[in-house]
Amino acid sequence: MRERATALAVALGLAVAGLACSSPEKNVVNQYFGALRANDQGTLTSFAMVAFDQKVDDFKVVAISPDTRTPAPLPDLVKKQRDLEAQQKANEKEYRAWGNDLAVYPQLEQMRAARAKGGKLPPGLQPIADKFDAFQAKDREFKKAASDAKAAVEKEKRNVALSIGQTEDVETLTGEILSKTVDLDLTIGGQVKPYVMTLRKYELTGGTGPRMVARWVVQSLVPKG
Repeated sequence: MRERATALAVALGLAVAGLACSSPEKNVVNQYFGALRANDQGTLTSFAMVAFDQKVDDFKVVAISPDTRTPAPLPDLVKKQRDLEAQQKANEKEYRAWGNDLAVYPQLEQMRAARAKGGKLPPGLQPIADKFDAFQAKDREFKKAASDAKAAVEKEKRNVALSIGQTEDVETLTGEILSKTVDLDLTIGGQVKPYVMTLRKYELTGGTGPRMVARWVVQSLVPKG
């Protein structure tokens, strides 16, 4: 009876140890390289922001860092985009009001006609040309900045969706990003090379959809050092 109890205790201990070894982070690593080996792009793109263009013969998890927490950036990115779009519209409104002023409009048309002919501007039209150019430069600046901000918002939305899935009101969700690094030894072309995989998970609240369940996703995979 005592032998059976001892055997059961050993078995339970091994089972618990096995569960401890199978951490969520290691599961993500296993899934990542499994999808790479199978060339399963559908699975890979469902939880990874990056692919890997080298054949990996083997891999080993060396160390996993503690979590680090940072504020989720999407609400701030959305606000930045909207602020830039508002500034661009305000500049455009100011330009139209200036250009339609009866004291400005005739000179503005003369300046445009002179430039169209490629001739030299009369000195009296130079102030008009300078102000027109300033409005145009601001317009280009705001449009580019707003376009870049919109691209950053769309990229972050895709990152969020990888971790929590498609969610309503995603732009209003607040919370934190959990990040950690996984040190790896990758066997590539018969040589063991150290790499670092960065994992990210979003813990967000708000919105009107169902409860969000976050998962770890692969953010990057780069040579160590």
